[in-house]
Amino acid sequence: MSNTVYAPGLGNLPFGNQNTNPQGAFYTGDSQFSPVETNLIQKAIREAIFDAAPAQFNSLKLLFAKPFIEVNLDEHEYLESTFGRSPIEAAAIAAAQAAVPGANQTQNITLTAASLARVSRDLIIIYPDGTHAVIVAIAGNVITVNSLTNEGLPAVAVGDIFAIQSTIRSDGMDYFSTYERLDTVTRYNYIQFYLRARRWAKVELQKYYNSGTTNYIERDKAEKLKQLRIDFFNSFWNGVRGEYVISNGYSAKAMGGIYPTMQTAGSASANPTLAGLQSTFEALAFATNFKTEGGTRMIYGTDEVLNEFSKIYKQPGLRYTPDNETAKLNLKRIELGSMNFVLVPCELWREESCFESSWQRRVIVLDTDTISPVKMKGIPALEMGQTGDLTKGFYQDFTDWWVRGQLGLEFNNPVGSFSMDIQ
Repeated sequence: MSNTVYAPGLGNLPFGNQNTNPQGAFYTGDSQFSPVETNLIQKAIREAIFDAAPAQFNSLKLLFAKPFIEVNLDEHEYLESTFGRSPIEAAAIAAAQAAVPGANQTQNITLTAASLARVSRDLIIIYPDGTHAVIVAIAGNVITVNSLTNEGLPAVAVGDIFAIQSTIRSDGMDYFSTYERLDTVTRYNYIQFYLRARRWAKVELQKYYNSGTTNYIERDKAEKLKQLRIDFFNSFWNGVRGEYVISNGYSAKAMGGIYPTMQTAGSASANPTLAGLQSTFEALAFATNFKTEGGTRMIYGTDEVLNEFSKIYKQPGLRYTPDNETAKLNLKRIELGSMNFVLVPCELWREESCFESSWQRRVIVLDTDTISPVKMKGIPALEMGQTGDLTKGFYQDFTDWWVRGQLGLEFNNPVGSFSMDIQ
C-alpha cells in the first residue's frame, strides 16, 4: 500500500487541524465542516475528575467532633435527671385572708394532680404576687398553708402558679417533713446500619486499570465514602426512630435524629417572620437557658438564614472609613446576657436530595454538650473493604467494593435546645 499523496490546501486540508481530531471528539458534532476523526491521537482527558459538589457539603464536623459512646446492643437506653423541682398549680379558687396583727392566717388551696407529687409539709411557697406561706397539712389534693405572722394571704385563681422557695425546720423537731428521691427521664434510641457498594466485573475493572484516562476508580471509591458520611449527617439531623421492613422482608432499625428527637421531647419552637426574628430568638434563648453562666450553644442554619442574624446584630452599627475596601458583614458569635451563641453554617440543608425544603429556612439552636454519637461495641463505626473473586476461591467473577457504617445518637435534655422556621 502506498503513501497518500496530496496537495496542501487551505489550512493544510485535507489534513490540518480541522481534521486532526481524536475518536469521539465533541468538535465533530459542533462543526459545520464534517471534520474527520483519527485513532492516531489520544483524546485529551484531564486525569483528575473535578468534584462539582459545594465544599460546604463535606462539613460534617458536628458528627465527628466528639468520640463515640460504645454500647453493647443496637438499642440503647439512657437516663436523664430532672431539675429536681417544679412549680405547683392551683386547680380551684380560694378566698383571700385578711391580715390580723399578732396572728397567722390559714388558707386551703386545691392543687392539680401533677402538683401533688411536688409538695410536702414545711415547704415555703410563693404566690404569684410575691406573698409567702408555708404548707402545714396535705389532705387529698388540698394543701393548707399558714401565712407569716402579721400577714394576710391573697385570693387564689384557677391556674395560679406558685414557686417553691425552700424547706423550713424549727429546733427540737422529732420528725422529717420532706423526703425526696431523684427522679429521672428515660430516653432510648436505635443504632442504624448503613452500606453503599460498587460492583466491578473482572475484565471491566482490569480495562480501567490498564487504559483508564482518569482517576475514576479512586474517585468512585471516595464518592462512596462521602455519600455514606452524608447518610450519617442526614440521619443525625433528621432521622426518625422506628422500624422499617426493607426489600428482602427483613426488619431494620432506624435511628432518631436531632430534630425529630426535639419534637418528641417538646423542645421549644416558633415560626417567626424576619421582622420578629430577634425578639423570638431572644425569648426562646432565655426560656431554654439551662447551661451554667457563660455556656455556649450553637446556632445551625444555612448561610442565607445566618446572614439574617448579621443584619440584626451587626450590620446596623457597622461603619466604614474611606480606606475600607472590604465589607465585613459576617457575624460569628452572639453574646446575650450570660449566654454565648456561635453561628455554624449548614449548607447541606439547602440540598433537596437530602432535606425537605422546610430545612432551607430552619434554625436549630443546640447545646452540643448534651449530644453524642453512639456505636455498637465490637463493630467499627466506619469500615470499607472488597469481596473475593475467582482468584481467591470464590465462584463469582466480580468484586464488590463496599463501605459500611453504624450510627446512633444520645441526646440529653433536648428541651435545652430550640428551633425556628423563619417565614
